[in-house]
Amino acid sequence: MTGEHNPIANGIAIDRFLVHDFDSFVPFYIDIFYDREPLGQCIGLSREQMDFITRTLYGRGSNFLSQRLSWIARDCSQENRPVGIIACDDPVATGELQMSEDLNSQDLERISVAMALLEEISRPMQEIFAQGEGVCMHVAAVGVAPEYQGAGIATRLLQTALSEAKKRGFRVAVAECTSPGSRMLFEKAGFARIHALSVSEFEIQGRRPLPDCNLEIHLMQKILDE
Repeated sequence: MTGEHNPIANGIAIDRFLVHDFDSFVPFYIDIFYDREPLGQCIGLSREQMDFITRTLYGRGSNFLSQRLSWIARDCSQENRPVGIIACDDPVATGELQMSEDLNSQDLERISVAMALLEEISRPMQEIFAQGEGVCMHVAAVGVAPEYQGAGIATRLLQTALSEAKKRGFRVAVAECTSPGSRMLFEKAGFARIHALSVSEFEIQGRRPLPDCNLEIHLMQKILDE
């Protein structure tokens, strides 16, 4: 457990995730999102491929966790069991995901499609990104264990992240939503849709890699300095 521990209602506490939490971060993150995140299901990401993405993005060599914009929810009545997570970053500070030379062709294809989709959906934010670090906070992921859904934990995690973003002077928060539930979560927090992308119609070099994926990605934005 980190040194920043904030108890909240119903025996749930929010702890900031830091770099030294990495070893516990990865398996919990994958447990929360593997086989439940719609885009990952469409692409067909295996658990191993998700592990690679998670370790590359959040790994010790990156500065994602060192930005101190990720939190975990724990059930204090269950020996501090992790039950929810939110991972945020400053995308300008984080930079691009670097592909490993050890990836096989299938891994490279699936991960490249995922990255290309996220790059395309974020195009409306390029002008904001061009203003440099400290302007936009990106909510990369928020999720709660199935048996804890509906208890307001995701809302509390998002409120924690937004409060921190305002304290640091971020002007905008953005998130990609791939399900009605996630869109509802962000809309309740004051986010509005500014862009949408049909995955089945998305093209890379003239071809559609996921023509059978009936999914839309919605880019949600909240202005923080109003």
